[in-house]
Amino acid sequence: VERHPDVAIVGAKGVILVGDTTDPFSVETVRATMGSIFAVPVAKATTEAFLAWRGGFSGLVAGTHLKGAVDYRSVDFSRGPVLLMMGNEQQGLPESLAASCDRLLRIPQAGRADSLNLAVATGIMLFEIRRGALKLEPILDQQ
Repeated sequence: VERHPDVAIVGAKGVILVGDTTDPFSVETVRATMGSIFAVPVAKATTEAFLAWRGGFSGLVAGTHLKGAVDYRSVDFSRGPVLLMMGNEQQGLPESLAASCDRLLRIPQAGRADSLNLAVATGIMLFEIRRGALKLEPILDQQ
């Protein structure tokens, strides 16, 4: 996930940038994430290294994909660790990474657009995955 401030807000444990990505610590990225890029560990990996590591990951690997047949809202994300894979804005999730997913998910949409902006789609997915763990904190009376 590139340039997304919600990663830290939802309590994600980290970000893995796979393949060719922008610099996660560039001025633009730090500004776009409002500095939250420093709140979670960030790792970079080649596709091959990521796929080798993924083989040892025991949780659910879920990817968003236009060919996804599963509505993201129908998945129980509370059963253990979840690794969310999001593609880039132009081509989406590469087929080699999509093939490594346990579930290919899709966000239902109406209208003519074929996909959401990556930041919007990532925010939707992150908050859905972490929904059961996120609780409202009481608002302190300001009087």
